[in-house]
Amino acid sequence: MDVQLSERAQRALRRLQPAADLGSSIEAVTLGALRLRLHDVADQLAGFESRYGRTFEQFATDWNAGREAARFSHRVERDFMEWEALTAERRELLELIRELSAPADAS
Repeated sequence: MDVQLSERAQRALRRLQPAADLGSSIEAVTLGALRLRLHDVADQLAGFESRYGRTFEQFATDWNAGREAARFSHRVERDFMEWEALTAERRELLELIRELSAPADAS
């Protein structure tokens, strides 16, 4: 895929992430953005784990077994959906980070 970048965008990328070529700079900036998002997601997941005293997997097991007493309250249902989505996003981000971190010939 060919991408056209303005000269100012190219200058900014080279300044932000010096690399052998523009493609490498873009990959490095993307990797940095993925890591920042992962950090944000991890903070949000930690909030749910602190609130409920367990991981999402443990919470989901209890939920499905009917052991979560307030599982039909609006807040708990909303938390379940948000927590589940963040858990999936964390997996996706980790996979993308692994993929971008691998040597180019390993793809």
